[in-house]
Amino acid sequence: MFGPSYDAGCPTCSSSADAVNGVLPHLNARDATMVYVSRAPLEKLLAYKRRMGWSFPWVSSASSEFNFDFSVSRTEEQTREAFKPMIDAGIPPIVDHLASASGTDVVGYLSEGPGFSTFVHDDGAIYHAYSTTARGLEFLMGYYPILDRAPKGRDEADSPFWLRRHDEYAQRAK
Repeated sequence: MFGPSYDAGCPTCSSSADAVNGVLPHLNARDATMVYVSRAPLEKLLAYKRRMGWSFPWVSSASSEFNFDFSVSRTEEQTREAFKPMIDAGIPPIVDHLASASGTDVVGYLSEGPGFSTFVHDDGAIYHAYSTTARGLEFLMGYYPILDRAPKGRDEADSPFWLRRHDEYAQRAK
């Protein structure tokens, strides 16, 4: 979502975060909540949260190993090694685009991955119950099921770069 080298949150992650404010009261009614965790310093996260108009809880894991423990962050050295074949073959344009939109380089961008984990608090202990990453996160992107039912669907054939932060779309006549 927001790595330590980023100037702004990832546009894709930001698009899924847009729905969280509306979902929280429903989760809270079932004794559940949602917290975002990113490695950027808290000051950066709070400034971006204000920009985006979000009110959900967001914490920084900058001084911990949390993201590494759940395999959603890598060191730059680990990233270069893990993505060497892709880097050698040529970075896909969408990765270059998202890195640039996040204000970082490709290795900095790829050092952070999206993830979703659930935990249970029971009898004073906290247990990890579930995790998913990457394509397993589409359930958080509430616009996709709606677009999938629209006449043109996702309509991404000519422009895989359509997704932006909600405050970056050109205003269209309604």
